[in-house]
Amino acid sequence: MSCILFVFGVAYSFAQHSEGPPSVAPSVSDVPAIAPDCSEGWRITGYYTPIESDFKGTDAREIEIRGVGKESFNTEFLRTIFDDDKGYGEGWGKTRFGWYLGNYAGRWHKADAPLDANDHPLEPNTVAVDNSVIPVGSSVNIPELPGDLGKLKFVSNDVGVSVHGKHIDVYTGEGVEARRRMYRFTYEDEDKGLQRVCFSSH
Repeated sequence: MSCILFVFGVAYSFAQHSEGPPSVAPSVSDVPAIAPDCSEGWRITGYYTPIESDFKGTDAREIEIRGVGKESFNTEFLRTIFDDDKGYGEGWGKTRFGWYLGNYAGRWHKADAPLDANDHPLEPNTVAVDNSVIPVGSSVNIPELPGDLGKLKFVSNDVGVSVHGKHIDVYTGEGVEARRRMYRFTYEDEDKGLQRVCFSSH
């Protein structure tokens, strides 16, 4: 059996057999907001999804695609996705066929969209981070970037083979305009200015 006690217009319910005063759950306004974790000295870079039709060269190279077989693509397009000579990349590109070509785990793959590290479609304002520094799914802000860039909120849903420690790689979308936008995010040395980064995990 329980009873209801009214104190200053607030109702508290407790069992008659309980000992001591009733416990009262804090309201939402009583719970302190979690302050973002901010620090200086971050390298900021960008990445994008190239589109094969934007590359005008005639050189082509044949590759083996998992589950598809052999197909030829513009050489510069392939190099933009993954540079074999330098051994880095693991990116995605949109082919002339309309589907996406990606390189990861040492192989070429076909997909209906460019994918992040969790095999989900990449969305603009996704960032690749080192998950030992920024947890996956965190909200990220780079407040001192110029203009409207400093107001943007990013989500840490991706990782990268070259993203370690205090380094954030911002995904900017597809095509030539996304490539231009990518360079607006490049702040990775002392001459251009390392950045302040704030993030909060959910």
